[in-house]
Amino acid sequence: MSEERMTERDKIRVSFSGGRTSALMTKHIVDKYSATHEILITFANTGCEAEETLKFVDQCDKVWGWGVVWLESWFTLERGKGVVSRVVNYETASRKGEPFEWYIKKNGLPNRQNPRCTDRLKEHCMDHYTHHVVGWKRGSYFTAIGIRGDEFDRISEKFRENGFIYPLVDLGITKDQVKIELQKWPFDLNLESEAYGNCVWCWKKSFRKLYTLANESPEIFKFPLKMEAKYGQHRLGEKEVAPRVMFRGVKSTTDIIEEASIKKHRPYRDCDGLQQELFDVELDSSIGCSESCEMGHN
Repeated sequence: MSEERMTERDKIRVSFSGGRTSALMTKHIVDKYSATHEILITFANTGCEAEETLKFVDQCDKVWGWGVVWLESWFTLERGKGVVSRVVNYETASRKGEPFEWYIKKNGLPNRQNPRCTDRLKEHCMDHYTHHVVGWKRGSYFTAIGIRGDEFDRISEKFRENGFIYPLVDLGITKDQVKIELQKWPFDLNLESEAYGNCVWCWKKSFRKLYTLANESPEIFKFPLKMEAKYGQHRLGEKEVAPRVMFRGVKSTTDIIEEASIKKHRPYRDCDGLQQELFDVELDSSIGCSESCEMGHN
């Protein structure tokens, strides 16, 4: 599916999300192909990533010498103008949601009806840098994405035409195997829980994860509270829209915080066997949000 096609092109762009799976995939690509392929490793920061994620990306880069290019999206409010990338680093990376707010200013609040934040803040940002700064033409490179063998359902239906490859799917690497491999590394992603992965408050997360975060780290929700207050009446072009909220079931950030305090639920815990056994459709269903927010997944 993926690596069998590697000899067709001599360039590989690695989409490093900042998660453990993505890190293992990146190391595999560098170790196996650095002598035969030109490799570009990019990390797109939304400004809402956990600080531990930023530290992990920085450690991977320094310890393994990957030369990660840190990117952030910038949006002009002029209609018809697309995403422009800007290069940052660990020290200068946004930490107050600045890129995400620029996205919202132009596109409105993200939710199930407006689910383009990953496209605009990650994929289009990486594309702009790859095509307009580095100068790689579309179709001249593959894009390696960190999805595991036990996440097969997250593969894009258009992976061939988009040049996406999934090395860990080819290798059949599972979540447990990723953890075993990273235990051999001299550092780790020190998130308190997988619930804190991706944009920490991500609207795609399950209600169980969101309720757990609201009870354990309520400060996480300051940003979405602010965005709903500022842009809930956002006008798109000439069309007036009804007040918008971010979360499933037409729930606002305030709803999530209030429900977390009154609804009975088991807090989310990594590898909780009982939790998996007692899977609750309402609490545990997500909108494609795994431990990492990858470009081009279904």
